[in-house]
Amino acid sequence: MSKVTRYAWRDQQAILNERMKGFLQNPGHEQLEAVITEMRAYADAAKSGAIEIPERFNSYS
Repeated sequence: MSKVTRYAWRDQQAILNERMKGFLQNPGHEQLEAVITEMRAYADAAKSGAIEIPERFNSYS
C-alpha cells in the first residue's frame, strides 16, 4: 500500500469517525443521515478503488 493510498484511507476513516462521534454525542435524525452518507461514501470509494483498505493495521490510540 503506497503512502498516498494509506493517507486517502486514513482521511476517509477520520471523517467517518467524526460523524459517528457526532451522532453518539447528539443522536438525532440529522446526525444519523450524516453517518449513513459517510458510510456510503466510504463503501463507494472502496468499491471504485479510490481508496485501498489495508488488510491489517495497528492503532496506537
